[in-house]
This record gives sequence, structure tokens and C-alpha cells, in this order.
Amino acid sequence: MTDTAGLPEGVPMVPTAERLLVIDTLRAIALFGVIVMKLTAMVMVFKGQAVMAAAQPADLAFGLFDLVLLQGKARSAFAFLFGVGFGILMQRAQARGAGFGTLYLRRVLILLAIGIGNLAFLYWGDILIVYALLGMVLMLFRNVGQRAVLVLGLGLIILPPVIAGVIEAVTGAPLPNLAGLTVGAAEARFPAMLPVYSGGDYLAFVGANLRYYVEHQTGETGPVIVYDLGVLGLFMLGLWTARRRVFEDIERHRPMLRRIIWVALPLGLLLSLAHATRRLGIPMDDIGYGFVTAAYMGLPILAFAYLAMLTLYISRGGRWLTTAFAPMGRMALTGYLASNAIGVFVWYGWGLGRINDPEWLTMAGMNLFALAVFAGLCVFSALWLSVFRFGPAEWLWRSLTYGRLQPLATRPPVP
Repeated sequence: MTDTAGLPEGVPMVPTAERLLVIDTLRAIALFGVIVMKLTAMVMVFKGQAVMAAAQPADLAFGLFDLVLLQGKARSAFAFLFGVGFGILMQRAQARGAGFGTLYLRRVLILLAIGIGNLAFLYWGDILIVYALLGMVLMLFRNVGQRAVLVLGLGLIILPPVIAGVIEAVTGAPLPNLAGLTVGAAEARFPAMLPVYSGGDYLAFVGANLRYYVEHQTGETGPVIVYDLGVLGLFMLGLWTARRRVFEDIERHRPMLRRIIWVALPLGLLLSLAHATRRLGIPMDDIGYGFVTAAYMGLPILAFAYLAMLTLYISRGGRWLTTAFAPMGRMALTGYLASNAIGVFVWYGWGLGRINDPEWLTMAGMNLFALAVFAGLCVFSALWLSVFRFGPAEWLWRSLTYGRLQPLATRPPVP
């Protein structure tokens, strides 16, 4: 039974199905940002300087939009919603009186296997491995009190970049990495891998993906640690949100969501602008360099503003977003993997090889390509879910988790 104490008179609780539609909608919108950033990153990591050297005003506008408004915000929202999903799964298990730990551990281990496969055979920038590993860590906090989860979550997204920034400001140098390379030397390793990605040898592509992942960890150790700790913090804040039943009772939490917007929107924008200066090539030394590193905390902060604004809008007149995007949110794993497959096939040499086609290599063109991929996946998701209960990847994940094939059709077949 749902607790309705404290609701304004005449305001009904949001039904469970409707609450999940809100979360699905938010997840799909976050996935849109993730798709934009990764489909552009698939090129920019290797040819960023050449693309920007030929950039027209429209390209610069798209690039600035991506850096300031999308980079780090979409993936932060995606990670936060993963934590919300963890909390919902835990609440459902408790409501049934069922065990949670063993089933959840099997679930994240399978996600880890999917992530390793995605990394090797599709996308060098996989996020599922980190999600699975930190999802196991999150299990350790499932019985921690609400206040502690909130404080730990906020601390993990704020303190690591601030500490890293202070160290850099004091030492006057970027954080060291496991490879012992300068920032320039570490970044130069990836463009040097371009011949493999331009070529048609798929097995070499697989090897390069694995090598990229290792070199990213060793050559960008400090940012990787800051990112991973931030993801764990976002998981915790998602867990806190699920426990508080924010999406179950948006009306009661409307004042809190408004306060988040008033604080997080301006603060997140200012810090995101500061953090974007590094990618824009604006030189910063000593204290300035450290400040830019510390400004990384603005990325999840701005994501909170986006989530709060969208939640309020969806709950009051924005239901068209749910109609358009909720099916994609229900199939987020399928959408994530499918967009990876489409991106690497279009860009790299074993597929269409468009990474060698100058007409495709503009920021405007890459963003529009990503938008087209997302729109196509939204249409596919709506059509698929009109027939089936789960997306293909979700069905596989669920079947492996439970150790038996799950029913897929929306209705039993007619005998």
C-alpha cells in the first residue's frame, strides 16, 4: 500500500505505471544526449583538430552547444536514473518479501559481460562496465540511512573534482597518470590509432578497442577516478530519490524540484562554461587550470536542473514527451547498444568508412546524424513494444538474470 500522508488535498498519488513512464521518458532524453556525444566522439577523438580547423559558424555553434549543455550532463542523468532503477528494484523485492542481493548481483554480472562485449566488438567508450562494477559497490549501501546516502552521494560528485583541482592549483601541473605521460602525450596516443579505425580489418578494430580502454585508464587516470567516483555518487543520489518516492509523488516534491532548478541551473551553467574552456583550447595555468578541473562538478549539477525541469514539465502538460520518448526509455539498453553498432558501422573502415569522408566530418553533420539515429530508434522502440513486452537486449538481460527464457510477446499466441 502506498503512503499518501502529507499530500495536498485533492491531489492524487501518481499511479505506479505513470511514475515509471516519467522515469522512462527522462531516461530516453538522457540517452539522446549520450548518443549525440558518443557519435561525435567516435570521430573527434581521432580527427578533432582537423574537424575544428574546417569548422563553419554552424559547426562552432553545435560544438559549443554540445560542450556546454550536453557533455557530461546526459551521462550524469543516465547514471542518476540507473540509481533510481536500483532503488525501485530493491523496493519491489522488499514489497514481495523476496531476496534482493543474489538476483541483483547476477543482474549486474550479466551487465558486466554485456559491457565487455560492447567494448570489444562495438564501442571503445563503453559505460556499462563501470555501471556494473559500481552497481556492485552500490549494493554495500542498500541499508545505509537516507541522510548518509544523500551526504555521500553529494560528496562524491563535489569533493573529488575539487580535491583534484586544488592539487593541480598547488602543484601547478595536471594530476599524474599511471602511464607517466604528460597530458599532451596521453591525448596523442588516440589519434595515432586512426589507421586501425580507418582500415577494414575488423579483428584489428577489436584489438584497438581493448587497447584504447586500457590506455584511457592509464593515460587519464585522474579524470577516470573523478568520473568513477562521481558515477557512484549519482547512483547513491538516485537511490535516495527512489526511497523518497519523488517520481511517485511529484506534486509533494514540487517545491523541492523548483529549489533544485533555482540553484542548480545557474550554478551548473557557470561551472559548465568554465569546464568547457579546456576543450575549447582556452589556455589556463596554475590556479586557473585547477579551477577548470574543479568545475567538473558543474556537469552533474546542471544535469539535476535538467531532470527537475523535465519532471515538472512532464507532470503538468508535457505528456507528449512521454508519448514520444517513453518507449525508447523502456528499451534504453537496446537503444544504447544499437546506436553504438550504427555509429561504428557508419564511421569506421570495416563498415561504411565515413570517417574518411570530409563531407560527413562537420559538427553540424555529426549532430544531425545523431539526431536521426535517435529518432529512428524511437520509432523502432514504439513499433517493437506494440508487439513485444521487452526490448531485445532487455529480454536477453532479463532471461539470463532469471536463468530461463522470459515471455516476450505482449499476449499469448492464439492456439
